[in-house]
Amino acid sequence: MQASLRVRLRVGLSLLTLSLAVVVIASMASLNTLSSTIETLLRENYPSILACDEMSESLERQDSAAFFRASGREHVGFESIDALRRTFDLAIVRAEGSTVLPGEGEIVARVRALHRDYATAVDRALVEPPELRVAAYFRDVVPKFDRLKDAILELRRMNVAILERADQDARRRARRSVELFVGIGVVAALLAAWTAWWLGRAVVRPVDAFVRTATSIGDLDLGVSVPEPQVRELAPLAASFRRMLERLRDYHDRSQGELRAAQDLAKTTVECMLDPVIVFDERGGIRLANDAADTAFGLREGDGAVPREIAEARDRAFDSGAPVLPRSLGEAMRKATPEGERFYLLRAAPLRTAPGEVRSALLLAQDVTRYRRIDELKSDVVATVSHEFKTPLTSLRMATHMLLDQTAGPLTDTQREIVTTARDDTERLRRIVDELLDIVRIDAEAGALRMTRVEPIALLQTAAATHRALARDKGVTLEVGPAEAPQVTADRERLSIVLANLVSNAIRHTPSGGAVTLGAIADQGAVRFTVTDTGEGIEASELPRIFERSVRGRSDGHGLGLAIAREIVHEHGGELEVASSSGEGSVFTVILPASPEGS
Repeated sequence: MQASLRVRLRVGLSLLTLSLAVVVIASMASLNTLSSTIETLLRENYPSILACDEMSESLERQDSAAFFRASGREHVGFESIDALRRTFDLAIVRAEGSTVLPGEGEIVARVRALHRDYATAVDRALVEPPELRVAAYFRDVVPKFDRLKDAILELRRMNVAILERADQDARRRARRSVELFVGIGVVAALLAAWTAWWLGRAVVRPVDAFVRTATSIGDLDLGVSVPEPQVRELAPLAASFRRMLERLRDYHDRSQGELRAAQDLAKTTVECMLDPVIVFDERGGIRLANDAADTAFGLREGDGAVPREIAEARDRAFDSGAPVLPRSLGEAMRKATPEGERFYLLRAAPLRTAPGEVRSALLLAQDVTRYRRIDELKSDVVATVSHEFKTPLTSLRMATHMLLDQTAGPLTDTQREIVTTARDDTERLRRIVDELLDIVRIDAEAGALRMTRVEPIALLQTAAATHRALARDKGVTLEVGPAEAPQVTADRERLSIVLANLVSNAIRHTPSGGAVTLGAIADQGAVRFTVTDTGEGIEASELPRIFERSVRGRSDGHGLGLAIAREIVHEHGGELEVASSSGEGSVFTVILPASPEGS
């Protein structure tokens, strides 16, 4: 039988409210009784005690004043006896007004009478001759003072005794109230505990049954059944759960078939790929590997150990959450085979099951052996041609320099102009040959960086010192600006090549009277090396191709130096940027990661 959840909640809350009301009413009644008793005692007895204290103080001061005057020391007893008597009379009036105890009125009347006698005795003693006043004081005044003092103390003790008895009575009542509170609290706690238990059974159990069902469905246990609720309000929810469960079962059956088809398609696609393809799970194990991966690396599904280069690419993809792409053929992985060395470029990418959640990673090993061999052949040809070209070029350079030095005889102006042009062209050819040889050497040593911690200011000063003579001959000011930047981890020799190319280009393209400034600053975990010139600048149309490996452009263009510089910077994990406009100079910026602190 289904009961209403609303009725159960009302009954349970009514019981809790009733128990709370009983505790509150009993507490208020007990506290009201105690406060009334204490208020009555303070109102009736405490004023009498205060009046007794005022009378005692006034009497003491009257007696002191009387004694000083009797002994002839009126200047010591400076207080007026009449004023003290008026204070005493006012205290007696207050004591009479708060008289409520049996016999208290008689004591107050006796105090008033004794005070009159005391005052009379003082007046008589003070009118005696000076030599008799002290004797009269001790004979007549002191005995009356003692009797009056005793009467005041008797009145005070009577009121104090009443207060003490009232205090004991209040304590007894407080103890009884505490016992009553404890008893009522225990009963209320038991009632609340029983109500909570009853509500748990009446309300929580039906809801908990639905929670367990929902949890099972969330865990894809679609064979669970929805319980019949014992609470009327949960019946529509149970019906909705049943409809949802039926739809989930239908969807699960359909999606399982679609998932198996998608998995078969993905597996077939991977198997058909000619290059090795490997899918890793979140623990680094191989979830899927095609036949090409088995042939090339001997890797199969379920393996855990993989070659070092593959493991590094996989871990970088997991750690960064971004694709890992090679920059050049020089980063290709070498693999020795019976047929000879083969080269593979590794590309890895994380596979996300949800935004920000990486559960697997895919790695593709592209076989670039043919391209690597072609690149090596190209490098060999370039190196051979450059070396063969360098020897006659050196002879041509020497000849032009000797002609300009007029070692072989004087030159006419026309001859000097022709020889100067020939010298400039041979110098340009020399730079091109040197840059070609640098490119060949960099390609051959790709990845072989000798990394050390380097101070930016030291690199800048070295570059400036190397080119200071060139700048002086050109009439260009070469300066090293502020370099407040942390150390960088770099190959000192190759980074010096970068700065040398940038500085020499800046000097060549800056007219006489201009300036070239070197600097370095820290910028959000990186160091920015800048080479700034006030030269002719770069046309906007040339900027997109400024770092290409070419010798296009004007005869005094940037040549291959910038391409070499960019490749070296990329090897360091950095960037090379340029900002320029025609006629306004240029700023080349090398951005490198700063060295970690303490590394």
